[in-house]
Amino acid sequence: MRFIKALTHIHEPVYFLLVICAVLLAGCESLINDLDQDKLPKTEIKLAVSCYISPQSPRLEAIITESQPLFGPATYNPIIVSNAEVILADDVNQVRLLFNDSTKNYVADSGAFKVVAGKTYTLTVNDGKRSVRAKCTVPFNRVKTMELAVNKEWNGYGPDSSAWFRFSWEDVKGEENFYALRGAYTLEETVPRFYPETGEITPFRYSYRYDIYDYDRGVYNDINLDGIKFNSPRNGVFMSPKRTITYQDKNGVEKSVENDPRLRDVRIEVMCIDEHYYKFKRSLENNDDNPFVEPTLVYTNIEGGLGCFASFNAVGLTVNP
Repeated sequence: MRFIKALTHIHEPVYFLLVICAVLLAGCESLINDLDQDKLPKTEIKLAVSCYISPQSPRLEAIITESQPLFGPATYNPIIVSNAEVILADDVNQVRLLFNDSTKNYVADSGAFKVVAGKTYTLTVNDGKRSVRAKCTVPFNRVKTMELAVNKEWNGYGPDSSAWFRFSWEDVKGEENFYALRGAYTLEETVPRFYPETGEITPFRYSYRYDIYDYDRGVYNDINLDGIKFNSPRNGVFMSPKRTITYQDKNGVEKSVENDPRLRDVRIEVMCIDEHYYKFKRSLENNDDNPFVEPTLVYTNIEGGLGCFASFNAVGLTVNP
């Protein structure tokens, strides 16, 4: 009864709008239908290739997997193809990459097959049922002018501080260039370490190597920006506070040690990448789980398959703060 009285106070246009919404919502269920399997588009399982070559790489490596059906059962784990013939070749020589059971990829020593800047290479993959191939040309250019600054800042409380990295480089003039970054830093700290074999507890200098993952996200180009100075995003690391650590040795004697935390080194590399590398990375960025955009096709230069065969020419700079 109270609800009916409340409705009498609602203006007629609003009441009419509520009635229309109720009717539309009631009909939404009929819009959902299950399609038969025979009405869905047919998709074939393809070989997927991930291979990046460079004159600076100590090994030639390729990961070969196969795609999973768009409709039907699937898994987030990659389906590794371990029985493929993987051949990397230039105009004269070639080398076969062999499957490594421990790393689940195909490898060959770069000493047996040199990758040279400016040369074109062909990768062929055949697993007996499917065959794919791709080509790429290693960029000839390398960046010549770079700057890497490392600044330590107090966080504003206690003894805590952070180290911030700023990296910049000058574009190689006169040609179209594509770039990507990669980097890592090393942290050191002394802490007591227990040796179960002897029962000893002694100070030990630990060293930890970390990748700068933010640099994996972006690629750059110099279209209409020939010769400019590029600046990477600011990146940083939290430094452990200085402290005195007390501990007891195996005889129960109390001892102490200064942890002496340090940022030992920072290394950042700028890679001149080919256009395949650039387009593939950009397409991954455009397909990065944004719920407000439609899905886009991921770029591939693999004929008959999926993935990317690309190259880069890298140069780096190391700073010891």
